[in-house]
Amino acid sequence: MTLEKTVIDNIKRIRKEKGITQEQLAEACNTATSYIGLMEIYRNVPKLSTIERIAAALGVEPQVLFQKREKDSPTERKIKAIKNTVMQSVEKELMRALREELY
Repeated sequence: MTLEKTVIDNIKRIRKEKGITQEQLAEACNTATSYIGLMEIYRNVPKLSTIERIAAALGVEPQVLFQKREKDSPTERKIKAIKNTVMQSVEKELMRALREELY
């Protein structure tokens, strides 16, 4: 895996994990949405100054974007799936409780 691909993959992964759209990221970085989109399909390679702005917008240190990420083990994937299910249930119950409290 090339360093460029590592950086771009990390940007895309972190953006999605944080629920940030390409448009929101572009706005926070003062760049065009099309630039972010083309970057995520490896058509644009961000300059270091752009990587710094993207890292700030994502709330991470720039060096995080350069770190190779190990693939999740099957156990880690199961844990993440269970965590997501539990969090969704908690959110639903919280919303239900808040609605009941308001009415």
